[in-house]
This record gives sequence, C-alpha cells and structure tokens, in this order.
Amino acid sequence: MIYLQGLVGCCGCSKTPEKPSVPSNTSTTNQPALSGRLIFHSYSCYSCNDSKLYIYDFAANTIVNISSTWTINNVMNAHFSPDGKRIVFMGIPINTNNWDIFIWSVGSTLQPTNITAAFGSTRDEDPKFSNSGNEIIFKQNGRMKEMDTLGNIVRSFTVSQAEASMPFYIKGDTAVLYSGNASSGSAAGVFKLSLFSNSIQMISALPGVEAYYPIVRDDTSFLFTRWVSTTNHNDQIYLGFLNGKAAWCLSFNEADQNFSDAYPVNSNYVILSSTKPGGKGGYDLYIADIFTGQKWSLDLYNAAINSTIHQLGAGYTNY
Repeated sequence: MIYLQGLVGCCGCSKTPEKPSVPSNTSTTNQPALSGRLIFHSYSCYSCNDSKLYIYDFAANTIVNISSTWTINNVMNAHFSPDGKRIVFMGIPINTNNWDIFIWSVGSTLQPTNITAAFGSTRDEDPKFSNSGNEIIFKQNGRMKEMDTLGNIVRSFTVSQAEASMPFYIKGDTAVLYSGNASSGSAAGVFKLSLFSNSIQMISALPGVEAYYPIVRDDTSFLFTRWVSTTNHNDQIYLGFLNGKAAWCLSFNEADQNFSDAYPVNSNYVILSSTKPGGKGGYDLYIADIFTGQKWSLDLYNAAINSTIHQLGAGYTNY
C-alpha cells in the first residue's frame, strides 16, 4: 500500500535509515515507564467470533476484560476519545450478523450504546474519534462517513476508490488519512482526503504491495503498515510524513516476521503487535523505540497482557 520514495534496508527498501538501528532482539529490562492506559482486543482468529476488549492501566498495573458482560460479539478495534473518557469500537450485536459501531463511557456499568443500529443491515466498521471528540469517522459498506457521537450522519465522502478503509483524522480535523486502492485490482495505498476541498492526495503506494492502517502520530507524521515486498507479505511498520517526505522503515522491524497495528505513545515510543519468536503465541504486544529500534514485550509490565492467542488493535491514552 505505498508509493515509497526510498526507505530503510530492514524492510527491503532502497535507502539506509535516517536514524541508527540496533539489533532486533527484544530487551528484557529497563522498559519505558508509562502511566497511561492501553486498550486492545484479543481473539483466536478474526472469523472465530470470540474477540474481547481489554484495558490495561500502566499506573495501577491492572488489566480488565471490559467486554465480559456485554451482549455484543466479536468486539474489536477500539479508540479512546481525546480525553480518555470514552471509547468507540466495532462489534456484532447478539443474535445478528451485522457489524455495528458502539460508544461506551470507560468504567460505566451500562451496556455500550449501538450508534449505528438505525442503519439496519449496513456493515459499519473502523471507527475513530475526531481530535475534538465531537465526531466519529467510520466505514459503512466500504465508504467513509462521519457522524456525531449520537449516530447522526454529518457527511458522507465521495472518493474514487471502491473501498476506503481505516480512516483516521489528522491533527486539527482538517483531513483524514485512509487506505484505498489507487485503481481497480491494484494494491491498497494510503491517501489523504481534505475535509474542506474534498481533494485527495496519494501519500504512499507501491505497485503490488499492500499498505494500510494509517494512524496519525503528530502534526507532521503518521504510522502505517505495509508488506515487505510483492513476494514477502509480512507486515512492517513505517513512519510516513504528511508533507511527502520519504517514509522511514522503522528499525525494529524484522522482515521474516509481522509487525502490525502500531499506535503512538509519545514522540519516541509506539505499541504494536508482532509474531516475532519468543512470544506466547500468535500476535503479542510490544513497545518499541522509533529511533533506536529497541523493543520490549508488554509482559514486562504485566504477564497477563499477552496470551497464547492474538493481541491486536492497540490504542493508548495518557489519561
């Protein structure tokens, strides 16, 4: 999914890294001190219909299955509101086969509210809060839409791609990044849609190589996932730039393993999922240093975070 203008050798790209790399082994001590909260989902497989949502509090060192009493199946892909008080996520209401989007106040004893129930049998996925916290952008039947937190559609977006997925607001809510196909049958790339002019800019795409899951990091950069090459489909994490500067293939990647679903913690660190050896099985959660390449298993914080199944879709809030 990228038009890369040259990147780091660890991912099979053409340039040397702009930042020094270190050996790709996982550190076992001196993990970063964090005080915020992590949300993620855990499942046996995507189609197993058994995904659960968890919140880990770094300061309190507690982990809670927040979805254990919900009447919703396969809950996943949660996103904190800017103040950390609410989450949006996708799930399947019990006794249905429809993906819907839900909102929930963190810590509430009430069931989450299905804010797309009125749309009927549409497939509603990939929700993300705006930076103001007043809007939610999401995918409905492959098209991007924006709604308020009550589920009222604010606007729909017309883009050239048949499928526009995984939208994420840039800072200031003036544009969104999303994953889409440049042309019919082509690999997906990352695009930027201006919310004022409705103009679209290709940010990163490479023929035959999938790129997806853009997550804005700050005013100028974003994280995204792409394959190593047309023949090596392992996910790798890249740091892209909104001004068109060449993306960095981050040095913690290992081309023979998957590194996926990166979410920023601060200017130095990201939380991600990886299949690298030494984990408990499937995808495990790690924290990695963007600039040094050093990485730590989240087991160093709490041994109950990772398990023998998959841990994916990390989100983080400082609150």
